[in-house]
Amino acid sequence: MHLQVRCVPKASPPDVEPPLRILKEAGLSLRGIGGSNVEFGGELALAPKHDDVQAVMDALAAYQPRVVDAEDPDSGLTFCAVEDRAGGLHDCLVEAASVNLKKGRIIRDILVGVPDDEEKERGVVPIQIYSEVVRSEASLRGAAPD
Repeated sequence: MHLQVRCVPKASPPDVEPPLRILKEAGLSLRGIGGSNVEFGGELALAPKHDDVQAVMDALAAYQPRVVDAEDPDSGLTFCAVEDRAGGLHDCLVEAASVNLKKGRIIRDILVGVPDDEEKERGVVPIQIYSEVVRSEASLRGAAPD
């Protein structure tokens, strides 16, 4: 669950139901969903099964979806396999905040996913933290090397 498909559920007015209906009718299941201000012009964040990314992109083409990948250090997406214990999410947030400080980013939204069988066996929950660049000294001079 290292990828997100992000789109603005624009209709008049914005409505989350139609894109989810499209995915349902296409038989596409999600591993997680999140976003911020999703019916106020914000983005819906979807975590499809890895093999379904292109199918989700195709199904939601009218919404001009985009993919963000946690493996791309400039994407703003952080992935954590969080131990199912008190403080697990906090540890992931601290890590993301530390990287954000160096890169002039702040957290936009958090997506908590549904563990697959392997993650259940390991006792972890997939978490995605999406951060955006803000005007700051760090963002104006460029990201500091990690």
